Amino acid sequence: EVEEDTLTALENSDSCYKCPSASNGVDRCISPYSLVLLARQYLANNYTSEFATTAATSIPCDNLRTLWTPSAQSEFTSMLQKCANWALVVSSNNQSAEQKDFGNLDECPFSQFMPTVVDDLFPASYPPTVRYTSSFYATKKSGSILERMYEDAESKKYDGSDGNPLSGVYDTTESDFYDFYSDSIVGRDMSLAVGSAGVTVVAMIIHTKSPFLTLMGLFQIILSFP
Repeated sequence: EVEEDTLTALENSDSCYKCPSASNGVDRCISPYSLVLLARQYLANNYTSEFATTAATSIPCDNLRTLWTPSAQSEFTSMLQKCANWALVVSSNNQSAEQKDFGNLDECPFSQFMPTVVDDLFPASYPPTVRYTSSFYATKKSGSILERMYEDAESKKYDGSDGNPLSGVYDTTESDFYDFYSDSIVGRDMSLAVGSAGVTVVAMIIHTKSPFLTLMGLFQIILSFP
């Protein structure tokens, strides 16, 4: 539901790439690559024949909740561990996957697996627990759209779940939101610095009664900056 809420916000601002929905043919934002998507694919392929020929993203949430039994959770977690261990071996040096000696390691059952869906401690954790995960939305990258997305994220239009039971934050793969935030902080700090300099000038003129000494003092303050 968190992903659906965020997709709706992205659609409303036309910030995402779209394709026709499998259910009704209406253009919708492309579903994000995420842990939820992998779970949908796993359930669609292994636990129900009703959705075998349907896109995993089209399975209703109520059906997912019904199918997400303790047994399904355990098997899916085991598959995630296989994929995480597979990714660790592949990334251990500069060899390609075809050149690796995997020994007795089971192959990852997901054809497209990105290790960022689990955290770095997941492969060795016991019991296996995903502490944080990343979801990738197919968003546009023009400057104006990035700024609008940052404003929407700051105004809480993107669902962050508010810690119940998860907490989410948003940024781009190139940290554009962080740059926008840094720029806004710098501008605010500069306003404070200018105001502080003005108060300092007034105080020095009152104290020294000399515009020359005041300007020299202000000049020394400016020179102190690296």
